[in-house]
Amino acid sequence: MIKGTDSQSVTRELNREKLPDYWGQYFSYEKDDELCGLTEGAFKKVISEELGNPKPCIDSIVAIGKILAELGKTYNFRDQFNERHPHLHMEQVLGMQLYKILVEDKDEENPWFYSEIQHKGHASPNAIYFTQPHKKKDGV
Repeated sequence: MIKGTDSQSVTRELNREKLPDYWGQYFSYEKDDELCGLTEGAFKKVISEELGNPKPCIDSIVAIGKILAELGKTYNFRDQFNERHPHLHMEQVLGMQLYKILVEDKDEENPWFYSEIQHKGHASPNAIYFTQPHKKKDGV
């Protein structure tokens, strides 16, 4: 579950009908079981590691860079992604995947809070997610 920093808006699931059109990129990528499964597992590892910190915080740009670097060691992920999905924007799609994974986190007591940060010189904002440390559990 994700809450806005106002603590009022809550997102518990993605309603495809209400999402902006650019989410179509993610839904196209989601059909690629192999690559989508690789990145989902990598994101869940990053999230699990972050939850072990006293103040869990995930910067989407850092998380995406980390999983791309990790997948680059054992897979030629970037090449495979670009060959299979030449019209998709990789970092944007992966940012949507991270958002979806955090929305699906069912821990009602410790929701993720979402904030956008606009860095000077960047074309678009990146997302920052933060929460309280979660109790140990399987998955996210």
